[in-house]
Amino acid sequence: MLLGAVDLGSNSFRVEIGRVEDYRITTESYWKETVRLAGGIDEHGAFTPEIQERALSALRRFREKLEGIDPQNIRAVGTQALRVATNSADFLPRAEEALGHPIEIIAGREEARLVFSGCAHTLPPSSEKRLVVDIGGASTELIIGCGFIAKECESFHVGCVNTSRAYFPDGKITANALKQAQLSAQAEFEEAHQEFSFRNWDAAYGSAGTIGAVADIGHASGLTNGVVTPALLKVMRKELVEAGDIRKINFPGLKEDRREVIAGGLAVLSAVFDTFKIKEMRPASGALRVGLLYDMLGRQEQRDTRDSTVTALIKRSSIDKQQAARVAALADKFFVALNPDDQQTHDCRKLLQWASMLHETGRVISPSGYHKHSQYILMNSDLPGFSRYDQTQMSTLVLGQRGNLKKVESALQDPTFVNMLLSLRLAVIFAHARRTLRLPEIKLERVAHTRKTAFRLWVDPQWLSRHPLTGYLLEQESLVWARVGMEFTLQNNVS
Repeated sequence: MLLGAVDLGSNSFRVEIGRVEDYRITTESYWKETVRLAGGIDEHGAFTPEIQERALSALRRFREKLEGIDPQNIRAVGTQALRVATNSADFLPRAEEALGHPIEIIAGREEARLVFSGCAHTLPPSSEKRLVVDIGGASTELIIGCGFIAKECESFHVGCVNTSRAYFPDGKITANALKQAQLSAQAEFEEAHQEFSFRNWDAAYGSAGTIGAVADIGHASGLTNGVVTPALLKVMRKELVEAGDIRKINFPGLKEDRREVIAGGLAVLSAVFDTFKIKEMRPASGALRVGLLYDMLGRQEQRDTRDSTVTALIKRSSIDKQQAARVAALADKFFVALNPDDQQTHDCRKLLQWASMLHETGRVISPSGYHKHSQYILMNSDLPGFSRYDQTQMSTLVLGQRGNLKKVESALQDPTFVNMLLSLRLAVIFAHARRTLRLPEIKLERVAHTRKTAFRLWVDPQWLSRHPLTGYLLEQESLVWARVGMEFTLQNNVS
């Protein structure tokens, strides 16, 4: 089986294809293009037309690399530059069309978790506590973990591209600019000084291009055996200032595509070493793209990180597990009725299950308006394994589980989301008694060949007469959907 991972980094785009054998992944092919996405953000915070076209061209080439792989075995993610650009939402559909696959924009901590997983799967097995540092184009991730499990994850908005643009915009390098760049990065890292103190880990590793480039320079110059040390960083800073210009840098082992951002990257790496008192850092391969490959493999092998995340949140929020399970089972039943034998909605079905299990998360804040609190928690929590899109979908579902639909009206343009939301709302209605009931035969369908979205629900009228509150809530549901231009009709009997 082949898996494909695409990393739309803020400096470089990468695609890696891995072959799975006995739960191990070996690299089949790897391709990298230096796009410098973070370098193409203008003064208004938007991607310039030029950088967009450069990125789209790279993605079209990546599309060819991914041909022949099952689309379900491909995952593409965007990182910091796509998180912050003001026109990211407009650019994303074009990028997805060029690549031929959906692109998830992941949160910084999720990026950090995947980076650690990628490094852990390529480093020798060990019981040591590892610090992993990943300096990207527009962000730096710090992670402490053991084995394959990340314990502490954080993402900081400093990277080799944005630091180079801010402090060496014309390519000129001065001692003062280099010092200010390092101090600026240290100010970012200082807030995590305690969590990532050298007392909390045994060995430091670095992934991504900057650390690999510095290690290569140290090895090629004979200063180190391929590790990064404070002494090596000091020598490199001195030589950068003496060169005075990125065009005059003459580091042995420096690749040409790294020249433009090496000063910013070195400043950030020096800040990491000084802040966390690192004596030695070894380069680690793998990083984000390998983490993606193993994350996909885990999902297919029923070891989905998202299941563990949901379980942990349920425990923290003191959710009524029995009620959550009732609602989840009913929501799944209704959704399957609306999407029979539709393999394309498999991911949506899982997302609905997780949203259903978490629909009362907000009760930990207050029972009053709990759906609003649930929406806030799911939107703003650190949820390992979930993309920003996943969290948005789940948070919108739990917000729309009750009350009017105007608050989620913009999401109702998606027919599958409408099916998910109706399924959850009906599940909440039928489970409102918060106890196990013997339900009658129920039939739900989406009516085809109508100009507006329409649903029909058949329920035994005798059962409804014995459960008048449920009948009332279903009648009110018809009015709620009518206010957003859709039709929900309760029929008198099951056909």
